[in-house]
Amino acid sequence: MYKQARHFSSRRGFALLEVMIAVGLLTFAVTSIATAIVAAQQHSLEARITIVASVAAESLLTKISQEPWEIIDSWQGYTQEVGTIVDPAGIELRGDWGAIGRRVSIAETDVFIEPLQVFIMGRTVTVTVFSEDGRELTTVHRFIPEPQS
Repeated sequence: MYKQARHFSSRRGFALLEVMIAVGLLTFAVTSIATAIVAAQQHSLEARITIVASVAAESLLTKISQEPWEIIDSWQGYTQEVGTIVDPAGIELRGDWGAIGRRVSIAETDVFIEPLQVFIMGRTVTVTVFSEDGRELTTVHRFIPEPQS
């Protein structure tokens, strides 16, 4: 009996070492999974704000391109600061829209169409959407040709 008790006691110490290794591996696995989840959430939030920024840029670009040709230049330098974007009815947009701002630049542009061997004169309208920290989230360009009479 004495031999069995001694053998049992050394086996118990070995089991403690196994448990410590298992706890260490489990801790590593849980930490890795938690880090992956946090990174995925941050990526998801970044993707969401990028989508909102793209919609905001396209929305303003569509509005500008529907303006009469003579008025398009008046949009040069137009800026909506972060948190000041409104819907067509003039109601301030909240949520993700409140975290972005927009600015417009207009440039005279001539486009050469090689197959036709013609130049088309017009303006390139650029809408840039930015965040509170000044980071540019997206930039959208559209060439608007000058109407011919």
